[in-house]
Amino acid sequence: MSSRGVLPVQDFYTAVELAGLDGMPGTRRGVSLKAGNEGWGSRKRQGRGGGLQYAFASLPQVTRDALLARAFTSSGTGADLLAPEPEKAERKLARYEELNDDQMSVMTARVAFVREVQRLSQVTSQQKAIDTLVKAAREKTLTPYLAERAVRANDRKTDTRTLSVRTLKRWFADFKKHGERALAPARRKADMNVPSWGPAFLARYQRPQKPSIAAAFEQLREQTEPPHPSIDQVRRWLKKLTPEAREKGRRSPQELKALQPFKRRSTDHMWPNDVWVSDGHTFDAEVMNPLTGQAFRPEITVVLDWYTRRIVGFALNLAESTVATLDALRHGITNAGMFSLFYVDNGSGFKNAAVYEVVDRLGGTITHALPYNSQGRGIIERPHRTTLVRLAKEFDSYIGADMDKQAATRAHRLSRKAIKAGLKPVNIPSFQEFYERLTAAVEKYNHTPHSGLRKIRDLNTLRFRHQSPMEIWASAEVEGFEAITAEADLVASLTRPQEVRKTNRGEVRINSEIYFLDSLRDFHGEEIKVAWDYRNASSVGVFTLEGELIGEAELHGNSTEAQPQTVLQRAGDKRVKGQIKLLATKAKTVTGKDVEIRVIEPEENTDDLQRQLAAGRAKAKQLAACQPETFVIPEDPMARYRLWKKLEKRATEGDVLSKKEQEWLESFPATADHRAIKRVMDASADGKTVSARRAM
Repeated sequence: MSSRGVLPVQDFYTAVELAGLDGMPGTRRGVSLKAGNEGWGSRKRQGRGGGLQYAFASLPQVTRDALLARAFTSSGTGADLLAPEPEKAERKLARYEELNDDQMSVMTARVAFVREVQRLSQVTSQQKAIDTLVKAAREKTLTPYLAERAVRANDRKTDTRTLSVRTLKRWFADFKKHGERALAPARRKADMNVPSWGPAFLARYQRPQKPSIAAAFEQLREQTEPPHPSIDQVRRWLKKLTPEAREKGRRSPQELKALQPFKRRSTDHMWPNDVWVSDGHTFDAEVMNPLTGQAFRPEITVVLDWYTRRIVGFALNLAESTVATLDALRHGITNAGMFSLFYVDNGSGFKNAAVYEVVDRLGGTITHALPYNSQGRGIIERPHRTTLVRLAKEFDSYIGADMDKQAATRAHRLSRKAIKAGLKPVNIPSFQEFYERLTAAVEKYNHTPHSGLRKIRDLNTLRFRHQSPMEIWASAEVEGFEAITAEADLVASLTRPQEVRKTNRGEVRINSEIYFLDSLRDFHGEEIKVAWDYRNASSVGVFTLEGELIGEAELHGNSTEAQPQTVLQRAGDKRVKGQIKLLATKAKTVTGKDVEIRVIEPEENTDDLQRQLAAGRAKAKQLAACQPETFVIPEDPMARYRLWKKLEKRATEGDVLSKKEQEWLESFPATADHRAIKRVMDASADGKTVSARRAM
C-alpha cells in the first residue's frame, strides 16, 4: 500500500509534535536545532501557521519506532487507522443575539466582499471576479470602502495580511450555503474549568483578613506539594470569576449584598404615614452633655416617612435605647399624626416589650427587618448622610473617620484641658446649640428637593425638578390625604427621658437648672423621677419612684425679686453720686483747684419725646389711610399670573374689586402670557398620578 491514507503514521511532523519523543529533545527549539545539525528532510508547514515539517523517513530510528508504537497502541490495533477520516461536523450557527460587537463587525466586513464578488460576477466569471479582488488588495488599489474593511475581514491582530483566493472562495461558499451568519468568526470562550490548584488557593485567599493575591500565593507554594501555578496564572483565573464568587469568604454575607442584584421598592401605592422607618445614628461630633458637663457623642434616633421621605421626628439620647425610640415616636406623632406600620431593625432599642406596648396603644403595627439586610432599609441611610454627617462636619468637634488625626488629637487635648479646669471648651457646642442647629438641618432637609421623589415643573424657573418631602406631603393633602391625630393626653403620656433626682425644699435640679413645685415639700430629701424634654425646658414632669405623677415643676417657679424696685433705685442713685464725688476729688488732685461735676439732663423730657413720636406715627397712619390705594400691574409674566389668580379668588369669595382691578381681571385671560402659563400649570397638574392612588 503506497497511498497515504493507509499509512499508520504521517509523512511529515512538526517540531512541536516530535518534542519529548524517544530520541528527541523536550522542547520545540531543541528539535529544530537537532534537525538542522543532522540535516533532516523538511518542507514548509502546510495550512495555517509558519515553520517547517520534518520527513518521517529522515527521523532517527528510535523516534520512528516510538511513532509507530504510539499509532498502533492508541486503539489496540491499527485497523482503525486504515479507515477513512470521518466527515467534519457541520458548524452550528450562532443566533444574532449571541454575536458580540466584534463578531458583527467582522461579519459585515466579509459580507461587503461577498457582495462585491456577486456584482463583478454579473460581467465576468466568479473566478475572474475573485482574482481581480485579490490582485487589487495586494496592489492596494481597492476602493476606500473595501480597503477599510479588508483588514477587519481578515480578523487578524496584524494589518499586514491581505486577501487570498482560497479565503474569498470559502467566504462565498459559506455565505451561499448558510447566509451571513456563517461569516461571523467563532470566538473561543474562556475556560471556566476549575484548575487542580484552585480550591487550595481559594482556601488561603477567601478569608476575612483579606490577604493579597501575592500573600495567598506564597502560602500555597509553602503549604502544598508541587506542581504550582505561576502567580500570573492565578491572576488570570481570578479574573474569570464573578465578583461575588471571588469575594466570598473575604466579605460577610451582609457586605456581599453590595455586589448582588437588588429590588427597588415602589411607593406608588402608599400614602403619607403608611410606613415609618426608624434607625439610630451616633453623631460624628462631640457635644456637651447637659447632665454630666462632659463631652459625649449623642445618639440621634430618626423617624422617616417612607412615602414622602420626610423626617417626621427625632430624639436625642446617650445611646440607641427604648427611651429614645419612644421619644422619637412622640415627636413624630405630634408633628405628622399617626402611623400605620413602624419598620425598624432588630436592635435592642426597637425590639423590646416597652416599644411593642406603646405601638399597640397607638394602634399601629411594628415589623422588623431581616438580619444582615441593611440594604432593605437603605431609605433611612440617606438622611443620615445628607443631614447628620454633613451637620457633624460643620462643628469644630467633628471626629469622623475622615478627620485629620493630628487635628483631631489637638482639638481633643484642648477640650479635655478646658473641661478639667471647669471651663466650657470653645470647640465643643453646648447641648442647646447642637439641638437648635439639628432642628434647622432637619427643617432644611424636609424642604430640599429629593431625587427619590417624582418630578414637577418649578413655577419660578419653569424647569422640571424633584419635589421636596414637604411638597409631596402637601400634594397628598390636596389629593385627599388627611393625617389621623392621636389624643393629646395619649401622646403626652408617652415616655420622656427620665432621671432620678433628690428634692430639696420643693426644688429639684436637672440639666443645670432649678425647677419648683409646691407639692414637692412632702418629698423633701427623697428621690423622685424627673421627666424632662430638651425641646421645652420651661417645665419638667415629676413622678414618684413607683411612677405616680406628682405634677409639673416650673423653671425657677419660686424665684422673686431680691429687693423692691424702689430700694434698688435708691441704691443706684447713691452709687452714682458716690462715683461723681470720687471724680471731683481726683480732678482737684490733678488741677489743684476745686472742680464741679454735674449731670447734664436732656433738653426734652423723655416722656414728652415718646408722646411726640406716638403722635407722629398716628398722623402717618391717618395720612396713609386717606391716600387712595393704587393698582400696579407687575412686569414679570409669572407675577402677573399670580396677581390674576389672587384677584380671581377675591372675586369668587365676594370681595369688591376696584374698577381698574375688575377691568384687568377680565382682560388678562385674553393675553398670550396668560395662555402660555396656564398651559404649563395644566401640564404640571396632569403629571400627578392622582387617579391611580385614589383608586386604591
